[in-house]
Amino acid sequence: MNIVSAVSWEEWWTYDGISGPAFWGLINPEWSLCNKGRRQSPVNLEPQRLLFDPNLRQLHIDKHRISGLIANTGHSVIFTAGNDTVANYDGMQTPVNITGGPFSYRYRFHEIHIHYGLHDQFGSEHSVDGYTFPAEVSKFSHNIFLK
Repeated sequence: MNIVSAVSWEEWWTYDGISGPAFWGLINPEWSLCNKGRRQSPVNLEPQRLLFDPNLRQLHIDKHRISGLIANTGHSVIFTAGNDTVANYDGMQTPVNITGGPFSYRYRFHEIHIHYGLHDQFGSEHSVDGYTFPAEVSKFSHNIFLK
């Protein structure tokens, strides 16, 4: 009798141990680029190496009520905006755009990920001076001129 169990690659993907970032490129051949990159998650932010930009513009995020879907992946809660638009008072569809700050272009909001861990001190994807946090929020958007 043969027993076959299907395990998705995502079940192996973690931020520590034998399935952490150092091994992502080995776990799945489709993730081989993870062995080559040096500027990718997770990132340890070192405040003493940060630079202040006095010319940075104020960040602007359109403020609209939007609808979407929420999913729990087991390591993140993900909110995905419904088609990146919402009907406003006159029935027109209005996207949520992000401009200013370091951005040279207009970006359209798509998703928010709230990363969390099994243990309170290891939920964040990134760290500050080697210190991790219980959770981390990541916003995903795309350049509207490149879509």
